[in-house]
Amino acid sequence: MSPFAPDEGSRVRFASRWIRLGDPAPSALTDARLQLHWAIQLLAAFGEAFLPHRPDGSHSAVSWSPERRAFLSGETLDGSSIRLGLQPGGFAYRLFGPGAAQSEPFELEGRTLAEAAVWLESELVSRIGPGGHAFNPPSPDIAGHRVGRGAPFDAALPDLAELERWFHDAALLLEAVELAEDGASRVRCWPHHFDIAVLIDLDHDADPPVGPEESRSVGIGMTPGDDSYAEPYFYVSPWPYPEPVKLPKLPPPARWHTVEWVGAVLTADDLVAAGDEKAQATRAASFARAAIAGSRALLRR
Repeated sequence: MSPFAPDEGSRVRFASRWIRLGDPAPSALTDARLQLHWAIQLLAAFGEAFLPHRPDGSHSAVSWSPERRAFLSGETLDGSSIRLGLQPGGFAYRLFGPGAAQSEPFELEGRTLAEAAVWLESELVSRIGPGGHAFNPPSPDIAGHRVGRGAPFDAALPDLAELERWFHDAALLLEAVELAEDGASRVRCWPHHFDIAVLIDLDHDADPPVGPEESRSVGIGMTPGDDSYAEPYFYVSPWPYPEPVKLPKLPPPARWHTVEWVGAVLTADDLVAAGDEKAQATRAASFARAAIAGSRALLRR
């Protein structure tokens, strides 16, 4: 079921799981994206409070669950086996676990981030007991928005549902990258930058081991928008950044981004313009294959 597999059947099965993107248009998603970015900070705070801290910060990262159509925090290790989830399509939090158990949704429409933190605190007390946790509401350093200043959430549900589809499709592609590429990390969504990504460590099997300062890597991911592009885009970024004059050609309409960071980019408009779900899946996979290969070549010693 991988777009990187040599057999046509596997590529077709991959494309069959892709959900068509483009309705609402990418240009309409900015406000919903900013509100969702603020909402996901509660999951990061959950990881900070309940998971063992890791040097790379991955304890506060989240995963995407296609079955639950939700971002999921890591699982508590105190025996309660609880995860905090955020379902973009319904714009609601849920607690999942243990097992198949789940809480009633806490819908964000008309509510504030502070109210959500109070709800979470109450739910945790009922499951873990008083004094079983030390949860601090989030105070992130991310793009400003009225919901970060205490205003109630009011994002349009159709826009949130489209963002859910972007993360679904991105996770589908990135899971294939994880399986196909030696040295690839797990697929993670990073709440600070709000991108979902895989990091391919090109020196994972180096002998002697390579330190983090000298290690070469290729990051591939999708962000629903940021300071570089207001709309969603896929990216593949080699590290260390190569000189712009050495960048190889990419299959159109992909391009190289060279302002403040270096990476191959496939923008939302260019992906949506491919057509139906099969054409979009094919374009995204072709971009990933070419950009990863080009990045590997740039970093070859």
